Amino acid sequence: MLFSLFMKSFKRHNCKRFDIFVTYNHYFIIKKWISYTSYNKIHEKGLNNYLSELYKSIENCNTGNSLFKLTHKTLTYQIHDLYVWRLIEKKFYDLQHDLTPKELSCIINYFKQIKINDSKIYDNSIDIILSTIDKYSIHDLSIICLSYTYFNKVNTIFMNKIADQIIKLYEQEKDNINNLTKKELKNTFISYVHIIGSYAKINHKNIEIFKIASLYIIAAFNADIKISSKMMIKTLTSYSNVKIKHTKILDLIAKQVPIMKITDDELRMMKNNFDQLKYSNETFNQYIQYRLF
Repeated sequence: MLFSLFMKSFKRHNCKRFDIFVTYNHYFIIKKWISYTSYNKIHEKGLNNYLSELYKSIENCNTGNSLFKLTHKTLTYQIHDLYVWRLIEKKFYDLQHDLTPKELSCIINYFKQIKINDSKIYDNSIDIILSTIDKYSIHDLSIICLSYTYFNKVNTIFMNKIADQIIKLYEQEKDNINNLTKKELKNTFISYVHIIGSYAKINHKNIEIFKIASLYIIAAFNADIKISSKMMIKTLTSYSNVKIKHTKILDLIAKQVPIMKITDDELRMMKNNFDQLKYSNETFNQYIQYRLF
């Protein structure tokens, strides 16, 4: 009776979390406060059935690609059930040699996106990554940088080795910068912005990384590629955090501000970063006066 009243009250308040009981390996495991997105598939099958099927699918998967897809599904449906994520972590170690660099880096990033901070996957995957680091693309490495610096899980030796590999990749590809399509250049630009953002977040002033990134940043601006205010602010903030005054990049950013969609708060943030770098631009200053004063 009390349980029935509780559930009616729960539904009345439009809550989307339920205490559920899941039968697993012939034991009853109490799962507390499962959070999920209200996708039709869950409503059609029922939460209990959906999670039971997911548990079984993860436990029975025997390829890296199937684990990758199941982990992506778990993230997409915003399932915060720690039991599921512990199971994914276990399968991650079991299938590590069957995962591609893209799949491996993405799975680690999914732990970050679901905001699971207490997992040992960040530490345990370091040697796994380093054993095949020469097979990782610049995009893969940028995803790894984002994942490892989000919770400040910083291993300086590891981040230095990632930086070394980024430099090696650049040396292999530097003669091809001018031959990149706009799409390829934009994707590479975004990867480097994430990389310098990660290093700046942990105050790791790797001059060579920022120097390489600047080449792709300048190329992206000059190629008339549409750059979001978010990416522009992240670029500026990264250079500001490590106190690198790259005047050419600052000029390009200041020139773009008046013709882009940007909020007042973002403008104030940019002005603060410019001030920290002791940089001044007449066009930007006039626009600030017009918008904020």
